[in-house]
Amino acid sequence: MKLQSFKNLNFEFSLVFSNGEMFVVNLKALLEGYISEADLASARLDSDWGCLEFLNGTVDIDPTILYCYAVNHGTYVGHSEARPALAE
Repeated sequence: MKLQSFKNLNFEFSLVFSNGEMFVVNLKALLEGYISEADLASARLDSDWGCLEFLNGTVDIDPTILYCYAVNHGTYVGHSEARPALAE
């Protein structure tokens, strides 16, 4: 399962996975201690691995971990039939 796209406002992330499932989840508890709020601007998607990364790849979240976290701590907001463009 890969992350396909994301948008964020501070630690609140809207995530779309390769299976089309979409979640909104606050990642503060997962990222706390690794990045600061200011570092959130460095968020990008590694399209090869499908992971969310920060600080030019210094910090990343494995897509399977991210998906499980979203399922257990986020809000399911639907299923995307159309595959959105990858976030940059």
